[in-house]
Amino acid sequence: MLSLLVLVVQLFAQGPNGSGTYYRNANGQKGKSLKTALFQIISTHKDIGYKGLYDCYKKTDKRADGKVWDMYSNTTNYSFTDNNGGYKKEGDMYNREHSLPQSWFNEASPMKADIVHVVPTDGYVNNRRSSFPFGETNKPTYSSNNGFSKVGPSSVEGYSGTVFEPNDEYKGDFARIYFYMATCYENRIASWALNGTAYTVLDGTPYPAYKKWYINMLLRWAKEDPVSQKEIDRNNAVYVCQQNRNPYVDYPGLEQYVWGDRQSVAFSYDNYDGTNPNPEPTPDPGPDPDPGTDPDPGTDPTPTDGYVFSKVTSTADVVPGSYYLIVCEGEKQALAEKNNDVRGNAAVTISNATITTTVDVSGKPRQLLLGGTAGAYTFYDNVDKDYLALTVNDNKLQSSTSATNANAQWTVTVSSDGVATIKNCKFTDREVRYNKSSPRFACYKSPLQTVSLYRRVQSTGIMPVKPSAADSRVDVFTVSGVLVRRQVVRSAALNGLAKGVYIIGGKKYAVE
Repeated sequence: MLSLLVLVVQLFAQGPNGSGTYYRNANGQKGKSLKTALFQIISTHKDIGYKGLYDCYKKTDKRADGKVWDMYSNTTNYSFTDNNGGYKKEGDMYNREHSLPQSWFNEASPMKADIVHVVPTDGYVNNRRSSFPFGETNKPTYSSNNGFSKVGPSSVEGYSGTVFEPNDEYKGDFARIYFYMATCYENRIASWALNGTAYTVLDGTPYPAYKKWYINMLLRWAKEDPVSQKEIDRNNAVYVCQQNRNPYVDYPGLEQYVWGDRQSVAFSYDNYDGTNPNPEPTPDPGPDPDPGTDPDPGTDPTPTDGYVFSKVTSTADVVPGSYYLIVCEGEKQALAEKNNDVRGNAAVTISNATITTTVDVSGKPRQLLLGGTAGAYTFYDNVDKDYLALTVNDNKLQSSTSATNANAQWTVTVSSDGVATIKNCKFTDREVRYNKSSPRFACYKSPLQTVSLYRRVQSTGIMPVKPSAADSRVDVFTVSGVLVRRQVVRSAALNGLAKGVYIIGGKKYAVE
């Protein structure tokens, strides 16, 4: 019976992104030991060879339009055969870029052809990068088209030499690649510090491997540019090509367990919690606003400094009757009041996937009350007494006093990394995005800055809902205050939940 129980547990213990039990041997490890355990898992992989990269790129780096996905330039449009000949300017051809310069490891295998860090990029921009370390510069001496990538003196405290700054859109991608390289080659990386310009970022040890200023920057990049679907898809394709994975893509925030503020927390491969540890909550009774499925537009929220909004990471958490902020995390801006035919922006502070803010006053975010049903949601603004709408097929974001037409209705989906796709039901090729060049929220066809939804939790702590005698229904929260189930029958509240600790009616319950 015991053996059967162990087998059943293993069958149900599965890692993210189809990784199954791939990371099982790292279970329970912390900090430096966790990095070593991951090294033992991912270091054994197939060497596809330097020439083999081009074939694999067709699986790992293909855009939706079939072209090459270039992370150094946003103006290239390469077919996969555009990798021959020379280049005189940006856009002439692409080549294989070692995000960690190959001179640092003396062009040795298998690092030279490790597709996790060898990515296709514009040849000219790649050449301008040279072997400079990644970094940030506020005085660029060279910029690629549209200022997408830059070269110049470092503006990051701790280093003043020349650096190459990738675009904000891919800084997190490269940070997770560098975390991978320090992990996959833990037994080699200490010696690389003596080669070329490697001394600028490597500290000559297996752990932490990078210098303090570099670790701080990479951790910040990873946090500000979280794991995207593009990275997830690439990671899965890499596994097909060379039979290993990047754990820092599979487990968003894992770098905090190895180098950051979660080094004392044991890693759980099948019940992973990437949030920062929180103290046990102090229940604070009080209902969520209007929990019904048909929100009452006449209910005016009172502006307060105490409103807490938690990041939505699943479409299941898009619940009519709740208040939401629409947020561009990369720029730390939330949708605010009207600004002619678009929506203005208000700065927010994001901490541990939560935002605490005043709302519904000038210069602050607007919380929007979600109504309607899946496929035809509405966002109601209690200040202006109207609904978010797109009334013309243009880069606009207007409002409507009626929720019955498609202009004021939206489809909403949320990816596992928290990117929200909010598409208009009338003009279905337009979605809500943030334009950092001309700061505003509007509806675009082009790939501007993505948005996330933050759902209003409570003003302080967790607020359990006391069930009535008639229906005995309760809300279920995680210990960090995120609502996972709304108004379910108490007897079935824990059914089907993942392992963890939950708060129901102010009491803690453990699911084993």
